[in-house]
Amino acid sequence: MPVELALNVILSQDPEIKGKLRQLDKLSIALQIKNINHTIIVKIENHKLLLNSSSDTKADLTVTANAIELAKLAYYPDNLFSKDIEIYGDVQFAKKLRDILYELDLDLEALIANLTGDILAYPIVHGFCQINNWMKSIHTSLEKNMAEYLREEAELLPDKLLTNNYLTNIDKIRADLERLEARVNRLKRRNNEG
Repeated sequence: MPVELALNVILSQDPEIKGKLRQLDKLSIALQIKNINHTIIVKIENHKLLLNSSSDTKADLTVTANAIELAKLAYYPDNLFSKDIEIYGDVQFAKKLRDILYELDLDLEALIANLTGDILAYPIVHGFCQINNWMKSIHTSLEKNMAEYLREEAELLPDKLLTNNYLTNIDKIRADLERLEARVNRLKRRNNEG
Protein backbone atom coordinates (compact mmCIF):
# COMPACT_ATOMS: atom_id res chain seq x y z
CA MET A 1 0.00 0.00 0.00
CA PRO A 2 1.65 3.29 -1.09
CA VAL A 3 0.38 5.34 1.87
CA GLU A 4 1.67 2.75 4.34
CA LEU A 5 5.05 2.73 2.60
CA ALA A 6 5.25 6.54 2.60
CA LEU A 7 4.36 6.78 6.31
CA ASN A 8 6.94 4.19 7.24
CA VAL A 9 9.62 5.95 5.18
CA ILE A 10 8.84 9.20 7.01
CA LEU A 11 8.97 7.48 10.41
CA SER A 12 12.17 5.60 9.59
CA GLN A 13 14.03 8.90 9.23
CA ASP A 14 13.58 9.67 12.92
CA PRO A 15 15.26 7.12 15.26
CA GLU A 16 13.61 8.63 18.37
CA ILE A 17 10.14 8.09 16.93
CA LYS A 18 11.03 4.48 16.15
CA GLY A 19 11.89 3.96 19.82
CA LYS A 20 8.60 5.52 20.94
CA LEU A 21 6.65 3.33 18.51
CA ARG A 22 8.21 0.24 20.14
CA GLN A 23 6.38 1.23 23.36
CA LEU A 24 3.10 1.06 21.44
CA ASP A 25 3.83 -2.28 19.78
CA LYS A 26 0.75 -4.39 18.97
CA LEU A 27 -1.66 -1.50 19.65
CA SER A 28 -4.07 -0.35 16.98
CA ILE A 29 -6.04 2.77 16.07
CA ALA A 30 -9.27 2.93 14.09
CA LEU A 31 -9.41 6.17 12.09
CA GLN A 32 -13.05 6.73 11.20
CA ILE A 33 -13.23 9.35 8.44
CA LYS A 34 -16.73 10.79 8.73
CA ASN A 35 -17.03 12.80 5.52
CA ILE A 36 -16.14 9.83 3.30
CA ASN A 37 -17.62 7.15 5.57
CA HIS A 38 -14.44 5.08 5.65
CA THR A 39 -12.41 3.46 8.43
CA ILE A 40 -8.69 2.77 8.34
CA ILE A 41 -7.11 0.51 10.95
CA VAL A 42 -3.54 1.46 11.85
CA LYS A 43 -1.65 -1.25 13.72
CA ILE A 44 1.77 -0.58 15.22
CA GLU A 45 4.05 -3.57 14.86
CA ASN A 46 7.87 -3.72 15.06
CA HIS A 47 8.04 0.14 15.04
CA LYS A 48 6.16 0.24 11.76
CA LEU A 49 2.62 1.14 10.78
CA LEU A 50 0.41 -1.45 9.12
CA LEU A 51 -2.75 -0.13 7.44
CA ASN A 52 -5.89 -2.00 6.50
CA SER A 53 -9.58 -1.31 5.99
CA SER A 54 -10.92 -4.36 7.78
CA SER A 55 -13.98 -3.28 9.77
CA ASP A 56 -13.96 -6.44 11.90
CA THR A 57 -10.63 -5.57 13.55
CA LYS A 58 -11.07 -4.36 17.14
CA ALA A 59 -8.96 -1.27 17.85
CA ASP A 60 -7.49 -0.08 21.15
CA LEU A 61 -8.32 3.51 20.22
CA THR A 62 -10.96 4.94 17.87
CA VAL A 63 -10.50 8.44 16.44
CA THR A 64 -13.45 9.87 14.48
CA ALA A 65 -13.26 13.09 12.44
CA ASN A 66 -13.40 14.54 8.94
CA ALA A 67 -10.42 13.87 6.67
CA ILE A 68 -9.03 17.42 6.91
CA GLU A 69 -9.09 17.30 10.74
CA LEU A 70 -7.20 14.01 10.74
CA ALA A 71 -4.64 15.38 8.27
CA LYS A 72 -4.08 18.47 10.43
CA LEU A 73 -3.02 16.29 13.37
CA ALA A 74 0.47 16.02 11.88
CA TYR A 75 0.92 19.77 12.39
CA TYR A 76 -1.46 20.42 15.29
CA PRO A 77 -1.26 17.39 17.65
CA ASP A 78 -3.34 19.13 20.35
CA ASN A 79 -6.30 18.94 17.95
CA LEU A 80 -6.51 15.27 18.95
CA PHE A 81 -8.38 16.49 22.04
CA SER A 82 -10.44 19.19 20.29
CA LYS A 83 -14.20 19.40 19.78
CA ASP A 84 -13.75 18.43 16.11
CA ILE A 85 -12.35 14.99 16.94
CA GLU A 86 -14.05 12.21 18.90
CA ILE A 87 -11.91 9.71 20.82
CA TYR A 88 -13.01 6.37 22.30
CA GLY A 89 -10.87 3.80 23.99
CA ASP A 90 -7.47 3.94 25.67
CA VAL A 91 -6.92 7.61 26.58
CA GLN A 92 -3.32 6.96 27.71
CA PHE A 93 -2.62 5.56 24.26
CA ALA A 94 -4.13 8.74 22.77
CA LYS A 95 -1.84 10.91 24.93
CA LYS A 96 1.24 8.90 23.88
CA LEU A 97 0.15 9.23 20.26
CA ARG A 98 -0.20 13.01 20.65
CA ASP A 99 3.30 13.16 22.21
CA ILE A 100 4.72 11.23 19.26
CA LEU A 101 3.03 13.62 16.83
CA TYR A 102 4.58 16.55 18.76
CA GLU A 103 8.03 15.07 18.38
CA LEU A 104 7.54 14.18 14.74
CA ASP A 105 9.61 16.66 12.80
CA LEU A 106 8.03 16.57 9.36
CA ASP A 107 9.91 18.39 6.65
CA LEU A 108 7.16 18.04 4.10
CA GLU A 109 9.01 20.10 1.54
CA ALA A 110 12.10 17.83 1.72
CA LEU A 111 9.95 14.70 1.43
CA ILE A 112 8.11 16.07 -1.60
CA ALA A 113 11.39 17.26 -3.08
CA ASN A 114 12.62 13.65 -3.01
CA LEU A 115 9.67 12.73 -5.23
CA THR A 116 9.27 15.78 -7.45
CA GLY A 117 12.52 17.71 -7.23
CA ASP A 118 13.24 21.03 -5.52
CA ILE A 119 11.54 23.19 -8.14
CA LEU A 120 8.07 21.68 -7.59
CA ALA A 121 8.32 20.99 -3.84
CA TYR A 122 7.99 24.59 -2.63
CA PRO A 123 4.89 25.46 -4.72
CA ILE A 124 3.18 22.21 -3.68
CA VAL A 125 3.77 22.77 0.05
CA HIS A 126 2.98 26.49 -0.24
CA GLY A 127 -0.24 25.65 -2.10
CA PHE A 128 -1.21 23.12 0.54
CA CYS A 129 -0.70 25.75 3.29
CA GLN A 130 -2.78 28.29 1.35
CA ILE A 131 -5.59 25.76 0.86
CA ASN A 132 -5.46 24.93 4.58
CA ASN A 133 -5.70 28.63 5.53
CA TRP A 134 -8.50 29.16 3.01
CA MET A 135 -10.44 26.19 4.44
CA LYS A 136 -10.06 27.60 7.97
CA SER A 137 -11.31 30.97 6.77
CA ILE A 138 -14.32 29.42 5.04
CA HIS A 139 -15.13 27.36 8.14
CA THR A 140 -14.98 30.43 10.41
CA SER A 141 -17.04 32.53 8.00
CA LEU A 142 -19.65 29.79 7.53
CA GLU A 143 -19.95 29.29 11.29
CA LYS A 144 -20.39 33.04 11.86
CA ASN A 145 -22.91 33.45 9.00
CA MET A 146 -24.92 30.42 10.11
CA ALA A 147 -25.16 31.71 13.69
CA GLU A 148 -26.15 35.17 12.41
CA TYR A 149 -28.81 33.68 10.12
CA LEU A 150 -30.26 31.51 12.90
CA ARG A 151 -30.29 34.50 15.26
CA GLU A 152 -31.38 37.36 12.95
CA GLU A 153 -33.34 35.85 10.06
CA ALA A 154 -34.83 32.59 11.30
CA GLU A 155 -35.08 33.85 14.89
CA LEU A 156 -34.25 30.37 16.16
CA LEU A 157 -31.42 31.52 18.43
CA PRO A 158 -31.64 34.33 20.97
CA ASP A 159 -29.51 37.43 20.66
CA LYS A 160 -26.34 37.46 22.79
CA LEU A 161 -27.56 40.49 24.73
CA LEU A 162 -30.87 38.75 25.52
CA THR A 163 -29.04 35.60 26.57
CA ASN A 164 -26.67 37.56 28.82
CA ASN A 165 -29.60 39.46 30.39
CA TYR A 166 -31.45 36.19 30.95
CA LEU A 167 -28.42 34.59 32.63
CA THR A 168 -27.86 37.72 34.77
CA ASN A 169 -31.50 37.61 35.89
CA ILE A 170 -31.16 33.92 36.78
CA ASP A 171 -28.07 34.73 38.89
CA LYS A 172 -29.99 37.54 40.68
CA ILE A 173 -32.95 35.25 41.38
CA ARG A 174 -30.59 32.54 42.65
CA ALA A 175 -28.89 35.06 44.99
CA ASP A 176 -32.29 36.37 46.20
CA LEU A 177 -33.45 32.82 46.84
CA GLU A 178 -30.30 32.03 48.84
CA ARG A 179 -30.81 35.19 50.95
CA LEU A 180 -34.47 34.29 51.50
CA GLU A 181 -33.53 30.75 52.51
CA ALA A 182 -30.95 32.10 54.99
CA ARG A 183 -33.55 34.48 56.45
CA VAL A 184 -36.13 31.68 56.82
CA ASN A 185 -33.49 29.53 58.57
CA ARG A 186 -32.69 32.42 60.98
CA LEU A 187 -36.39 32.90 61.75
CA LYS A 188 -36.79 29.14 62.38
CA ARG A 189 -33.84 29.19 64.81
CA ARG A 190 -35.27 32.20 66.67
CA ASN A 191 -38.66 30.48 66.83
CA ASN A 192 -37.09 27.26 68.17
CA GLU A 193 -35.02 29.20 70.75
CA GLY A 194 -37.97 31.26 72.00
